Amino acid sequence: MNAWLLIGLLALLGCGQDGPEDLLDDYLQRVNNATGTPVVEPGSFPSTLQTYPRKRDLHMEQEDLRIGLRDLVSLGECGLAELVAERNSGLGKVMAPSQRLLYEHRFLGLAQACADTLADDPDADAELQALLAAVIEIKARDIHRAFWNATFAGPEFAVLFSLATGPLPLAGSDGGDIEKALSYLIDLQMRLGDRALELDSGSLEARYYLLQERRYGGQLLRAMEMLIHYLDGAAAAVENRLAQRVVCFNGRPTPEARIMHTVFTKFYAGRIQSYLTRVHRQSRTYLTLIEQLAPEREIPSAFRAYQDVQLRLDAPHGPWLRFTGTIQRHARTWQRLFDQCGLNAAPPSSDR
Repeated sequence: MNAWLLIGLLALLGCGQDGPEDLLDDYLQRVNNATGTPVVEPGSFPSTLQTYPRKRDLHMEQEDLRIGLRDLVSLGECGLAELVAERNSGLGKVMAPSQRLLYEHRFLGLAQACADTLADDPDADAELQALLAAVIEIKARDIHRAFWNATFAGPEFAVLFSLATGPLPLAGSDGGDIEKALSYLIDLQMRLGDRALELDSGSLEARYYLLQERRYGGQLLRAMEMLIHYLDGAAAAVENRLAQRVVCFNGRPTPEARIMHTVFTKFYAGRIQSYLTRVHRQSRTYLTLIEQLAPEREIPSAFRAYQDVQLRLDAPHGPWLRFTGTIQRHARTWQRLFDQCGLNAAPPSSDR
């Protein structure tokens, strides 16, 4: 075969690969044709998803440690003076949120270690102990703001939640790396400031890289919304057909029922159901991890409003409950048809 002809053929084959939208569009069209009662037409539809809040609406101000020269010299005994100087340097003032979090963790761990050492020393300087206690109180309160700014208010999470993407692809990563990165941050949040936790920049940044590698959260939200639209449309068409007149008589399938059964088994069970199952599993895991990571303490109202309508598993009108409701409606509707016709979800046998 001519080499250029082969290349052209391969290119055509590659371009012909269906995405999830194509499969669902084809399925809905076939259901509409088989029932003759279309409610939703195939094709694009308006999104109702909310975009992630702006950075300026998410950022939380942190307290800068302001101490005099005498106190700074005193903190030098604990090795904290160098960290204070690092923060006050030109580079320190423009730290990335992830590096600011790393700094705050190191500072609080070192301060607590020093306070514990002084507590065991009967000759310890009382003024230094009082200074350390005040510093630790400030830093313990502030480190959670640093964590917030390095996660939900950070650039990596803006990418993670971005809707500037299509739905989850039919093939690809199962989301395991992102789930591990979120689990890492959940564990980190509970141990911030613990001097027993050795937190290095490489490990932290590696997790952030995974989170911003693709718009995973946006892909899942898009996939749920897309499945809601198409499966609700298919269920509505079947419901309308069942409401018009009996499809089958005496529990025996008619030719019309067999066509509808083939559409379900070949185009839904055979092509879409595995994708639906994957989206369901990965979305539930992802949203559960996000709920565990999002703090219950005071956070910006912009995020709370966004979380309440789009991320919570129990949000009455949120994507997750609508998605699970759609799955149940779709299954119930087809089961009504199967019960009426003595059919099941298995492909029709050749002897029927």
